[in-house]
Amino acid sequence: MNEQFYHDINALKQAGTVCLEEAPRDLDTWVCAQLATRTGENILNIGCDSNEQILSLARTIGQDGYVLAIDRSYRALNALSQRSQASGLEQRIRFLYLNLDDLAGHLRPEDFHWAISGRALSHIKQPQAVFQAIRQALKPGGIFFFYGLARKDLLELRLFHAALRNETRESRELLFIEQVGAPCTRNVFPRAEFIKFECPLRFTSPDALYAYWHESDLYEEALDKDFRRAAVQHFQAYAAFETAQRLIGVRAING
Repeated sequence: MNEQFYHDINALKQAGTVCLEEAPRDLDTWVCAQLATRTGENILNIGCDSNEQILSLARTIGQDGYVLAIDRSYRALNALSQRSQASGLEQRIRFLYLNLDDLAGHLRPEDFHWAISGRALSHIKQPQAVFQAIRQALKPGGIFFFYGLARKDLLELRLFHAALRNETRESRELLFIEQVGAPCTRNVFPRAEFIKFECPLRFTSPDALYAYWHESDLYEEALDKDFRRAAVQHFQAYAAFETAQRLIGVRAING
């Protein structure tokens, strides 16, 4: 086994989600709620999508368990390391600098009670092999929870954006859960459960809508002025713009 643990390595910053006050949904809280982790358990984290999730899990498992955080980005691991030290959790988190497609041969068999991954999983090139490596690293009864964008994620905003460029595009990430993640799960794991996450978003001014779009993956500099103009026109006719962050979670059970 060729493991490179980095213990001296601020999380990859995710765009903030503004939720409706009457129905607040926090993604990190939702994700951690899917993992009923206990003291002394080991957790495999694939792709450092959220430092808050990892730190929260590290607090839950106590001194006798550990989290192995794997990422292909040294900057992401270094940022997480700094956050873990600032939080006094550096002894509970280990780091492995690795391309996610190369998991096989780098994980101890039946070592983890839980495995978790987020949007980083959509970038792998050999999903079947990666899922198989994850299952082999789980203890019997262990659970792999991963999540990603639903095809209707930010649908209203995507359509608003698409109208400016007269075409609609579906990225690999939008299609990953339904076309890749779900089939691989059924092929590799004996049981799986699917859970939906939805966080309504409501914008009440052109500036608020533009600011969210500007920080999202949809942003295109070439459309900047057109989007600002379209946002102003929208609010001349409507009091608000509503959409929703929509994700799908998958709980794959090893036995």
